[in-house]
Amino acid sequence: MAYTALYRVYRPQTFQDVVGQEHVTITLRNALRENRLSHAYLFNGPRGTGKTSAAKIMAKAVNCEQPTDGEPCNQCETCKAISNGSVTDVLEIDAASNRGVEEIRDIRDKVKFAPSDVKYKVYIIDEVHMLTTEAFNALLKTLEEPPSHVIFILATTEPHKLPATIISRCQRFDFHRIPLKVMVNLLQRICQSQGVQVEEQALQLVAKMAEGGARDALSLLDQAISYSKDLVRASDIMQITGTVAQSYFSVLARYIAQNDVAQVMEQFDRVMVQGKDPEQFLHDFLYYYRDMLLLKTAPQLEEIVERTMIDDQFQEVAKLYSLPTLYAAIETCNQALSQLKWSTYARVLVELTLVKLCQPTAQATAASGAAATATSEELTALATRLGVLEQRLNQVLQGQVSLPGQHKAEEPRKSEPRRVMAAAGGGSRTPLNRVREVAKALDENLTRQVRGQWSQILADLKKIKIQYQAWLVNGQPVAAGNGAVVVTFSSAIHCDKTMEPELKGVVERVMSTVLGRPLQLLSVMEEEWQGIDQQAAQKDSPAAEEEDPFLAEAIKLVGEGLIEVKD
Repeated sequence: MAYTALYRVYRPQTFQDVVGQEHVTITLRNALRENRLSHAYLFNGPRGTGKTSAAKIMAKAVNCEQPTDGEPCNQCETCKAISNGSVTDVLEIDAASNRGVEEIRDIRDKVKFAPSDVKYKVYIIDEVHMLTTEAFNALLKTLEEPPSHVIFILATTEPHKLPATIISRCQRFDFHRIPLKVMVNLLQRICQSQGVQVEEQALQLVAKMAEGGARDALSLLDQAISYSKDLVRASDIMQITGTVAQSYFSVLARYIAQNDVAQVMEQFDRVMVQGKDPEQFLHDFLYYYRDMLLLKTAPQLEEIVERTMIDDQFQEVAKLYSLPTLYAAIETCNQALSQLKWSTYARVLVELTLVKLCQPTAQATAASGAAATATSEELTALATRLGVLEQRLNQVLQGQVSLPGQHKAEEPRKSEPRRVMAAAGGGSRTPLNRVREVAKALDENLTRQVRGQWSQILADLKKIKIQYQAWLVNGQPVAAGNGAVVVTFSSAIHCDKTMEPELKGVVERVMSTVLGRPLQLLSVMEEEWQGIDQQAAQKDSPAAEEEDPFLAEAIKLVGEGLIEVKD
């Protein structure tokens, strides 16, 4: 007799044989026991999880001559005939090759005929998502109201491709991936019944590589038994699947953590000499890092670790990696895998990826250097501001400058002429006549806009040069209009500095960009602005507004011949 594959030999014959799907089998058995059968069922889930097997068991159970507790007996002639496929009333249709509307119309025409050999006609449509739109439309009415002797069982791995009108007419059962421990127990029982010796680690590896599908696991085990002689080892599984040993990945990951490019390239060359596929190698290495991330973030979830055995060597290597490094390594491998689909030189791309993994510190060093530069600039700005504050404090203590709120009659006479004379000496001086023009032609909307965008103006200045922002940060925009913005300062140094041509030009360019219009910067002291603002509010005489009180006071003190005013 010809050899039969393991997944066919151990195909479930009762609901109890279906492993890992108790939420489905218990419901179906209860429905059969209580005779609460639906006319249509939808079984969906990953491949190899028992969908078609459960459909065949269902077909036997509804037609069994001696059912027991919702299970088929598998002893009567009906069960045997359905098992060997000789019953014409139980039809298994592959929708991938019978997806047209004509095939579905043929089913629709035949369902009205009563079954000839059994109680129920059962139509099992596998991969039902492959049907065309016209075929689904032809199936709709029959699926909704079939004859009482017909049961439809639809099976698919992609339920999202089914029309909602089909899904709503079926009882839906979601088949899950088989848990790792359940899969290992199943493989152990099969190996014992076959008289095959197998390593525990080999079973673990087979179960993990099957990714929750029993059929994939049995096919791989069948292949490993044929490859091995007396004992199925984990190395045999790796050899026939083209995967790399975990110990190799641990050595490679250790060299990567040590930034040893030479050793990493040597280890990778050893794998390539053995004929391994570069894409499969990188895929497995990605899962190695993924499992390491799970170990460090959720060590109690060992069951969801897919490809790795959590041994001492793996745990030691995991200690060499920080979480940010693991995030970067996984992202780098993932990007390389997506690029491999379009790359002609797969090995070169994988080697480039390994070199990148060995040099994460270069990016970190660059980032830290940029942060250090930014920190240095911020410290310089803070030191400048501190020096200005100390100078301002000394002026206050010596009585040269008045604090806000102090109103002494003699101070304006001392300080204001001094500013005029300073201007005569060549320092920066804001033309007060221009400031008065802004005060007279005050634009409230523009003023609100400038105040609202002031923080953005400072931020853009900081991007250009942090010292520019440090000089202007203490200023307050108080008025805008007539093509200019008035900014007041409490510090004379800051006020004069912002009117220097270089800094003033940069600020005006930034304001033009942010506000969308060209504006002139006018920096004045708070006391000066208070006087001008009061004049603009109280005096209506143009002649009086044009007269400069500070200039008049200076002429009284030193005479007109010693005064020089520059606009």
